[in-house]
Amino acid sequence: MGAVEHLKTLCCLGLKPESAMVAVTPLLHEIVPHGGTRVGLFEPDGTIGPGYSENPETGAHLREHLWRFMNDPLGLASLVVPEFRAVGIGWALHRQGGSYLESAYYREVEAPLDSCWVLDAMFGDRGRTFAGVNLTRPRSARRFTGDDVKRLDCLRPWLAHAFRPRGSGDARPHDQNLLGVAGTPARSEQLILTADAKVSFQTPGVEFLFRVIEGEPSNCTRTHQSETGCPRRF
Repeated sequence: MGAVEHLKTLCCLGLKPESAMVAVTPLLHEIVPHGGTRVGLFEPDGTIGPGYSENPETGAHLREHLWRFMNDPLGLASLVVPEFRAVGIGWALHRQGGSYLESAYYREVEAPLDSCWVLDAMFGDRGRTFAGVNLTRPRSARRFTGDDVKRLDCLRPWLAHAFRPRGSGDARPHDQNLLGVAGTPARSEQLILTADAKVSFQTPGVEFLFRVIEGEPSNCTRTHQSETGCPRRF
């Protein structure tokens, strides 16, 4: 089975959106080669909810820095709100030229995460966005092109299905079993318990991965929503 068909099958297994974010990541690497994946879920009002990034430092870094660039016309963050409203894809590509590499946004937001070039996409249904993804490449790699946008765009119906919000009664009890047979995991950690359920050993990323699976909000923009629906600083 090719990577595209594998991803389509994976998206139809009924995994929780928080689990699907982790599961689809290695296949996205095969279909659209890139360095890192950042994916997050949105509330109906545009508030950023649970998120997953292959770089565990991403969440804290974005919470600290991203909000300062939400209204920067030269940065990529200011495109989040209009792209959210339009359920868009590839909106940030046109800003990654000219003086982008000398911009404060690049130096303070992307460069510390070893990301430079960003392919962005929103996922939704009937004009309502409920998830988004950034595929990133380091500065030494080539920029994303229209062909990359086309490859990702073809996957959007299936990814939207996988990330679609589910009611409390829709959760499937065997999500983790399905995740186990879906393919190579994007991230793995180890947790060893004693017979009386005390932790005797755990790898450093266990708590981070638990937060992803449990759906802890990432709040990357450190913003509330204004009356117009646009983010504003605390």
